Amino acid sequence: MKEAIGTSMVFNLILIFTGVFIALLIGSLAYSKGFKVRNRIIDIIEQHEGYTEDSKIEINENLSAIGYKIVGLNTRCQPHNGVSALANSGPYDYCVYEYQTVKGKYYGVTVYVHFDFPIIGDYINIPLYGESRILFEKSEVEG
Repeated sequence: MKEAIGTSMVFNLILIFTGVFIALLIGSLAYSKGFKVRNRIIDIIEQHEGYTEDSKIEINENLSAIGYKIVGLNTRCQPHNGVSALANSGPYDYCVYEYQTVKGKYYGVTVYVHFDFPIIGDYINIPLYGESRILFEKSEVEG
């Protein structure tokens, strides 16, 4: 009993440390991709000054280029703060909410961070929510 730790014990510790490190790396990459998708959707909505047909087309093209996960039907869209989600015409897993204020309207966007683990990957989907700036309503000037 001269050795306090055997070779197999050290090898197991190295494997555990490597596994935890790889899991953290995969998690941070998936989380940053979710933030990138959310921010891009908000930018497109602000650029088109609303969630219009043109913005829907551009959002779907951008999500295709990024490689965001495609789902069959978007059934996750639950009401957020009492507001129902706008209809999502694309095959991607995101929700858009429209809020009315006195100054104008703004949009809330929820995307989901997907982890592609073999068995448990379908059960781990973390929602990320963000809001656009207020899109002021244009008043028509008569004259």
